[in-house]
Order: sequence, then C-alpha cells, then structure tokens
Amino acid sequence: MSRNRLILGAAAAIVVVVAGGLAWWFGVFSDTPEEATIEAAVEAVTADDEDGGDDAAADDGAAADDGAAVDDGAAAAADGDLSGTWTVVPDENATFVGYRINEVLSSIGDFEVVGRTGDVSGTMVLDGTSITATELVAAMDTLTTDNGIRDRALGSQSLETNQFPEATFVLTSPIELGEIPAEGETISVTATGDLTIHGVTRSVDFPLDAQLAGDLIVAVGQLRVLLADYDIGLPSSPSVVSVEDNALLELSVAFGR
Repeated sequence: MSRNRLILGAAAAIVVVVAGGLAWWFGVFSDTPEEATIEAAVEAVTADDEDGGDDAAADDGAAADDGAAVDDGAAAAADGDLSGTWTVVPDENATFVGYRINEVLSSIGDFEVVGRTGDVSGTMVLDGTSITATELVAAMDTLTTDNGIRDRALGSQSLETNQFPEATFVLTSPIELGEIPAEGETISVTATGDLTIHGVTRSVDFPLDAQLAGDLIVAVGQLRVLLADYDIGLPSSPSVVSVEDNALLELSVAFGR
C-alpha cells in the first residue's frame, strides 16, 4: 500500500471518528425525552407511590405517619374537599420544567434539543372549587440537556442562567374548576399568570391538563414562547448553523399536602 493511500485512509478514519464524536457531542444519537403528558406524569407518581409503600413497610414509624397523611388526603379528595395549600412534590419523572427547541448544526443536520430541571418549588392554593393562587419557581441554572458543554454555555449565552438563575410563574386570575373531578379524570384548564424568564415578565395563558392521583394533584402543560419576547439571544457557536426563534416550554408538576 502506498504512502498516499495510507495517509488518505487515516484521514478518512479521522473524519469518521470526528463526525461520530460530534454527533454524540450534540446529542444526535441520544434518546430524546418524550414530550410531557398527563398520562406519563400520573403513571410516574403512581409507580412512586407503589414503591414508597414497599419502602414504608420497612419502617413502622414512618409508615404510620405517611399512611395517616395519605389517608387524610384521600379522604378529603373522596369528600370533594381539596381546599388548602398544596406544595410541589419533588419527583424525578413527574416534576420538572424544561424546553424543547430545534437546532441545525453544520455537517450534522437538525435535531430537537431538550433541556429539563427537576429543581422546582412552589405552592397552589385551592378554595372549594377554585384555584386562587399559584406560584412556581424553577432553577434554570440546573437545566441539563444531553450535553454538558451546551449546558455550561447557557450560563453566559441565551438564557444567561448565571445572571438569571430562576424562572417563575405566578397566577394572576383564579381558575374556576366548576366541580372537583373524580380521581383519574383529566380536566383541561387555562392558567393566566405572569411568566418570568431571563428577567423579563409577560402575561401568558398557560394551557394545563390536571388529574387527581391518590393524594396528589398532577398538572402538565406546554406553552410556545418566542425567545425575543424574553430578550433571549440565539447561541453563538461555529458549529451552530441556526436555532429556532421559539421554544416549547414544558411543565410537569405534582402537588401534595
């Protein structure tokens, strides 16, 4: 084999390795999380409740306390009384805030980037059949995608999470449910409130699906947001050809009391 053929073969191998590495780097071959749905969130909390029941059985004291709390919540739901303050319950699969956006990368093509954080806190207040107050806070500086380099870049680009580490939603108009839904029944509502991202606050109408799942209330929704509305610039990188000017904001939250 001639020297030139060896050089060409080595160069081709390097190109393949680099292309494959870039594809992995930017998440082309990564599994993209499914879009948030009420069905997936309820399934997640139901599975957690079953696992928690097994764990609680190993601790008599904890089981007694937790069981009482669950019984109280379930009894109140059965009586149609959900009044009170509900607090966000951490859950790896049911509580998160995130975004979905399309990028086009040179020599690779377009794909969907999904970023999520499970660092969500907040409360929801119910009075009879009305949701009178809701406030949610998401830690944007813990957003993760399929690539750590991209995540770190968000600290100084686009979302600039180093400067704006939190996003919030505050309900500004009560939500009238009409009646308390039966357990397992999905209702669709619109939450009108102030959404703050990147230090900019705008009034939005956030469509949500909600369901009573045991002693929890689960809410899931999606909202299309224009990046320019929140003064969010597009990322700058030699490998990025283009990024959509809008993103799909995803919300999945479990509340307990």
